[in-house]
Amino acid sequence: MSEENNNDSQNKTLDGVVDRLQKHGMSRRQALKAIVASGLGVTVSPLVSRVAWGATGPGGLPLARPGNPVTLPMNGNPIADGLKPESGTFTVFNYADYLYKSILDDFGAKYDVDVQLTTFANMDQCVTKLANNDVEVDVTELTPDRLTQVTAGKLLQPINHSYIPNLEKNVWPELHSPFYDRESRYTVPYAVYTTGIGWRGDKISEDIPNMDNPWSIFWNAQDYAGYTGILNSPRESIGLAMMYRGKTNLNTENPDDIDQALEDLKALVDICNPQVNLTQYQTLAQGKSWLHQSWSGDPLMNVWWYLPEGQTADSIQYWKAPKGMGPIQNDVWAIPKMSQKPVLAHLWMNHILESKNALSNFVNFTGYQPPINSVTPQKLIDDGTIPKHLSTCVSTPEDLGSDSLQYMTLTSEGQRMWQDAYARFVSGA
Repeated sequence: MSEENNNDSQNKTLDGVVDRLQKHGMSRRQALKAIVASGLGVTVSPLVSRVAWGATGPGGLPLARPGNPVTLPMNGNPIADGLKPESGTFTVFNYADYLYKSILDDFGAKYDVDVQLTTFANMDQCVTKLANNDVEVDVTELTPDRLTQVTAGKLLQPINHSYIPNLEKNVWPELHSPFYDRESRYTVPYAVYTTGIGWRGDKISEDIPNMDNPWSIFWNAQDYAGYTGILNSPRESIGLAMMYRGKTNLNTENPDDIDQALEDLKALVDICNPQVNLTQYQTLAQGKSWLHQSWSGDPLMNVWWYLPEGQTADSIQYWKAPKGMGPIQNDVWAIPKMSQKPVLAHLWMNHILESKNALSNFVNFTGYQPPINSVTPQKLIDDGTIPKHLSTCVSTPEDLGSDSLQYMTLTSEGQRMWQDAYARFVSGA
């Protein structure tokens, strides 16, 4: 084919993709911008374009993306204004070790109730238990990528903002009406974190932040075999391999992208024999890991609680990618449909978003930053809470936005592809 004919063919492909996106409510300008931002160019397969901008998730609900915000349907009405808090036992559903006990105790004392913590091991278990009524809980922690699923299953109650003034008072404005839950109909934010690289500054010789492609350090870690780790997470591990190749569509359902990521992950076995775990929050400090894909809370936890006596904080380092080149996520709180104490559940949301409580939960226990206006990198450095070189562990509102990278809900077929690829990686298949 001549170059002229090839260009004509590409232009027709581009026009066809734009037409499809316009049918889903985008202007031509928005469609062109979305294509460029995706890095897909004009060779967009029907599957990928459908997934990125026209596909639906559970219950036929649209798939939220930073550049494609979604307003979830209301399942019933919020509770009325001005109701009195319930009495008895109030039950919080969360990961183990992801909530400071003092915050629970203070809430119980404030409202004269017993507070109980019920835990889950992972988000699959959380959603399954809620769906099957295997637990009786009043408020739950969730991740935004599960909102489509739990909303379609009518597992949540909509919230009444009159009980949660701290949302607008203290939280980053960018999360007052987030792209995954416009109008904050079901959720308020909990913690925000990035995914980057944690390493031992006294063990790793490479200047990771100044590498042309810092993600490539894992594929050049022969000298750190046995001391290298990646996160035990299908999305994070496969996403790492995609970013290594310069691909930033972390919600792709293109089989070629997923297959390439799998092959790249498998190649790591011979290069550095990586550990696949979630213990990086302590093993960097203990010297059991020298290089590990990490969440931004992990280096802080290493320095605050696990660094052996005699070792200095600068032995723990963390790099996060520039905006749009690496993941940023946040967790949320929501009220299950089953909750028998919805007033207390609303008041709990307000309690955890009180600035002093959010800060205490962060620096005294979880290590994961709340998206609270008063919690800034400079303030944390100035008051000695974090060492200056770990300001990279703290995000700002500017790190969010339509061009940020966030793992979000996939179609059922897309979820299967990612899960299968990860299963093949960890099994060695």
